Amino acid sequence: MRTIINNILICTAIIIFSASCSDEWLELHPSNNMLQNEAIVTVTDARYAINGVYFEIQRSAYYGGNMTYQPDLLGGDMRTWGLSTTRTGDIYRWDFAAGNAPAAIWQQAYAVIRQANNVLAAIDNVEYSSNTLTPAQRAVEDIERDYIKGEALMARAMAHFDICRVYGYPYLKDNGASLGAVIVKEALPRDAKPKRSTVAETYNELIIPDLKNAINLMESRTRANTQGRFTKWSAKLLLSRVYLYMGDWENALREAEECIAGAEASGCALYTNANYTNAWASKHSSESLFEIINLTGQNAGASGVAGHAAAHNASANHEIGITLSFYNHLNEDTDDVRLRLLRRGSIAMFANEFPGFILKYTSGGTTPANSNIILYRLSEAYLNAAEAAARLGNQNDKALQYLNAIVSRANPANSLTGDVTWQNVLEERRKELFGEGHRFFDLLRNGLTVYRENDDLPNVMRLEDRAKVIDWYNFRAVMPIPIMELEMNPNIQPNVWNN
Repeated sequence: MRTIINNILICTAIIIFSASCSDEWLELHPSNNMLQNEAIVTVTDARYAINGVYFEIQRSAYYGGNMTYQPDLLGGDMRTWGLSTTRTGDIYRWDFAAGNAPAAIWQQAYAVIRQANNVLAAIDNVEYSSNTLTPAQRAVEDIERDYIKGEALMARAMAHFDICRVYGYPYLKDNGASLGAVIVKEALPRDAKPKRSTVAETYNELIIPDLKNAINLMESRTRANTQGRFTKWSAKLLLSRVYLYMGDWENALREAEECIAGAEASGCALYTNANYTNAWASKHSSESLFEIINLTGQNAGASGVAGHAAAHNASANHEIGITLSFYNHLNEDTDDVRLRLLRRGSIAMFANEFPGFILKYTSGGTTPANSNIILYRLSEAYLNAAEAAARLGNQNDKALQYLNAIVSRANPANSLTGDVTWQNVLEERRKELFGEGHRFFDLLRNGLTVYRENDDLPNVMRLEDRAKVIDWYNFRAVMPIPIMELEMNPNIQPNVWNN
């Protein structure tokens, strides 16, 4: 019955979205423009509409696919397999020019922003579902209205943050002075041609205020996992990540610690060494602070990260795995439980040497596309806290505490002592978060260089020299603004790309 209801809600959300953004509109106007949604009248309508926001997040052009796997394909520890591919190979090889660069993340992030803004434009004026509600029932709908508003604010903040990460240089490179997102807070007229704001402006004027407001509005429900809805704790985790990117170590530590304490008090818990492998095969596991719910007919399909990375189903695409060099690096500690999330394949075209199918997307059973995708996980909060504490210089006890929770969980025989450096934490992030969309950003936001190598294996895609070494001075550290956006809005400043 719940599945039927979910299907109805998603379909209704799609209809609402389609009413506000027709194909013609998307073709003729920049992706950062939007139409006012007049269909949200009651709290129930708002509930349907916020489901539409999650639907847009779920798509293969965003966290169902590109935004999850692209940062790892570019980060040196994962690769596209095979000699040719129509889905991930161009990204992996940087095999495109400014004029034909992939546009998926830009367009889909703004689709999320449009739908979130539709909700925010209407939410304060929605009516009760019935004129006969009791005061208690009205109070329940008031709480739901505020919660929906918090969800929309978090979605809008997340999408602007991702645009800055993909299309703007790291904050610490120039204190946020480079160009970031086109900030969109409300419905824009059809002829609007807004400019991009700087990364710092996008962070300070939208991302941080939206997340703070979302945290307050979602206060009424403190359960760590609300079955596919953002929570106060997922918003705090995202806010701690934002502060890390800014180099605001004190606020990053505070938000991460509050996330850990609050989520664990609400029933969340780190995976143990014993259940680590099986936890990934379960939906709504103990570490999940927010995950995309994928069901039959409601998933990213063949282009999703689950299908690309799967090893347990013969019909999957099998396009993405870890590099041989990273596999060997993990094997330096053969008792590290995270090695169990890799499976060597036996695909003939790779001469039985496929070293790294990823088993983090197996909760769909024999249908990889039905696997849920965890976007905000408790382990990251521990690593954020450890990194921020190490950066502060006077919080080594905390850095040691939070980092050891991850290190000793991976292998109980391991335990750190002495001083913890942020480089120690970054290495542990590399091992813990592979396949979850962090590596490329983790290196560049810290001013480090991405080194990528060709695996010494037969029948695999090769990197040219231009794609092997990237730092935050390299023009490839940011993606080109999609050409059709520049053509439709000449006020959008392009990123400089040397084809």
